[in-house]
Amino acid sequence: MVDRRTKQAVSDLLVSVARGDRGLAAPGEDARPDLVQAARYHRVAPLAHLALRDRAPEDAALLRPDRDHAMGVHIRATIMLDEFGGILEDIDWVTFKGPFLSETAHPAQGLRTYHDVDTLVDPHDLREVARRLLAAGWTIADYDDMLRNPRTPGEMHWVSPSGLLMDLHWSMINMAVRRARFAVPTRELLDRRTPVALGLNRAWALSRADALVHVCLHAALTGANRLLLLVDADRLAAQIEDWDEVGRRARTWRAESHVALVLARARRVLGTTSAPADLNRRLGLSGAFGALTAVVDRVAPVPDARQEPGLARLVARAAQPSAARTVTVAGHNALLGVRERVRRAPAAPQTIRLKADEAALEIYLAGVETEATG
Repeated sequence: MVDRRTKQAVSDLLVSVARGDRGLAAPGEDARPDLVQAARYHRVAPLAHLALRDRAPEDAALLRPDRDHAMGVHIRATIMLDEFGGILEDIDWVTFKGPFLSETAHPAQGLRTYHDVDTLVDPHDLREVARRLLAAGWTIADYDDMLRNPRTPGEMHWVSPSGLLMDLHWSMINMAVRRARFAVPTRELLDRRTPVALGLNRAWALSRADALVHVCLHAALTGANRLLLLVDADRLAAQIEDWDEVGRRARTWRAESHVALVLARARRVLGTTSAPADLNRRLGLSGAFGALTAVVDRVAPVPDARQEPGLARLVARAAQPSAARTVTVAGHNALLGVRERVRRAPAAPQTIRLKADEAALEIYLAGVETEATG
């Protein structure tokens, strides 16, 4: 069991790591287990290795495999994206999250922790993209039941010939119930795309405003309770020149509260001031909403998180345009979680899941096309 003082020292260290500081001293030998676990939970282990290797080489050595893995994944991902672009040729596409953020919005270029590659294509092009990928030797990673889901997911999964996993999106919002709540038009994203250098290769990325709003929305929906998610938002925010455009995009997507919550949390944790002080007002949010998120961040600091459940995550996932609605949804979600744990049935016998076949792929593609034209 880690004592409170040691845990706080590790949390403080990881904040410095997330800022990109180097030449840091480790809290001590007793803190090593918590340091390694927390750095990996917050997905800043490669950064921690760099920060500690000069003054705390023994601690840094424990995290060197994380650095090597991140570096290897990124190199493979940039090569794969170059091949992917060659396969698509005249079809519009972008990549987002992992390799894009690792290269353009991370304290150590190319060392952001991620495990797969996300790409986006127009839903009307998805059938042709699937045909070309199959012809090029890519394989579908989804199971049969995933592609036959009547609530058509906004992404499917492919494995490249080199063995790297790619999430191929036709919508930035995967769950159908969430697509009904938000408005993130794929075609408009592709029309605003910009070229970007990833390693030695070229790719396509979201515009700066689109990238920032999406990073904030994604972070909030997943809880915004890992330092890496705050680093992503902080680094992208520093590149914004037109905050009015960010505001327009957030309102169009119905993601005002998510953008405000994540950028305010990043500012409080990392000590940055990239976003304008009146961002909440620009987004049409009340002072009560800002006060609520400030209290949550003070009571449940993100750097202290070591596991998923927690107040910071609960409130971020419940973000709504007002403080009252946010509290209501958070309470509702918490109650559902308690009920689920209490009523949890015994695990059903494990069934064999079948890999998706051509029939399942056809069902999925037809579902995408129906929704895209509906």
